[in-house]
Amino acid sequence: MSVASRHADTPAADAAKLLMRLGLAVLMIALPCAGIVSRGAIYVLMPVGAILVLGGALLYGPDHGSRELRAAIFSPAGATALFLTFWAGVSLIWTPFPAEAATRFLQIVGTTFLVALVAAFLPDRTRPFDLYLLPIGLVLTAIVSLVLALGGPSWFWGPSEFAESLFERTAIALIVLVWPALGALSLREHWISAAGLALLAAGVALAGSAQIALAAMGAGAFTFAVAMSDPGRMALLLRRILTPLILLAPGLALLYAAVFKTTGFEPGPASASLQVWSDLIAEQWPRLITGHGFDMANRGLSIGYLPARTPKSLLFVLWYDLGLVGAVAFALLVAHVVRLAGGITPAVAPAALAGLVATLTLAFLGVAAAQIWWVTLINCVVIAFAILIKGTYRTQRPSAPAIDPEFELRKNAEEGARPDASQL
Repeated sequence: MSVASRHADTPAADAAKLLMRLGLAVLMIALPCAGIVSRGAIYVLMPVGAILVLGGALLYGPDHGSRELRAAIFSPAGATALFLTFWAGVSLIWTPFPAEAATRFLQIVGTTFLVALVAAFLPDRTRPFDLYLLPIGLVLTAIVSLVLALGGPSWFWGPSEFAESLFERTAIALIVLVWPALGALSLREHWISAAGLALLAAGVALAGSAQIALAAMGAGAFTFAVAMSDPGRMALLLRRILTPLILLAPGLALLYAAVFKTTGFEPGPASASLQVWSDLIAEQWPRLITGHGFDMANRGLSIGYLPARTPKSLLFVLWYDLGLVGAVAFALLVAHVVRLAGGITPAVAPAALAGLVATLTLAFLGVAAAQIWWVTLINCVVIAFAILIKGTYRTQRPSAPAIDPEFELRKNAEEGARPDASQL
């Protein structure tokens, strides 16, 4: 019996597997399903599931996790994320609502750090069954959502404070979480099941005429299809598109508004939002460097300080809250993450790139990205992709010597044969 096998048979290892399996079931099945009936379920299930997974991972083998965490922190992406966090924390000095902003800042940073610990300490070899938990959860969520969407109960369609109904939140969750699920199914070559799950997720968005969700699904599907042949080239193309888009967003808003003023056309809702952004830039242009402070856009909309037509796009929130410094840091972070996603194993890279594109499409087109539920959802996606990446080793069955190379040596010794150098 190999060392790995003996370790797997210990009571501590069995308890660790049970904790991790329970935590993953909470995150991958209970979390999306509970979102159908409750807006607050995600705030409870996410930390509970993450803590269970982290506890099991620490019990299973904590040695590798600290190394992975240090490597992630000192990587270009980790250093950029830390600087962006530092700048957001510094901006609390000049935000008009420091107490509320500090509370939100600590919530976001605390949840994200917990997820970073989970991703770092997950075992290097994820069980195959763990890859199926998320597809199972999303199939159940999609079926129930379709039934409720067609039935039309008022509690499912009614808006919340930020005009997002339970249906809209469920559709957004499906569009964001479907990519690691599709990656898991394609990794195991279940192509028919993957296509069926994608159609279910798109069907939910179509049933409610969720145009932004459909646009994100289409962008992700296009990215997935193109990246299947060459994920590295697709990652390079995405970096060349996303980085200028983030950095030049205020200029695009000014140009778009100027075109409508020159032509005299009546602006639509989207154009009106860009006009509001253009007016804010003209009135408060010195703030383009430092921003108005963390959480100002979200707080300003909730108390009526900003006009009702103010954009909810992540691009506006980023520039309005953190200014040029924050926008440059975020653009660099996106570039690093896209490069990393394109450089992982080709079996997983298309799903990772598609998930990034779908998530950014939702955020850029108007999902209230500053809200805690959105940040919590993205953290759940990070854990799902970490499981997927660490589960790639089981896509091919290893040969017998690779499973237990000591077995052949012991066998030869028992038979009186002396192992040669190639066996060692």
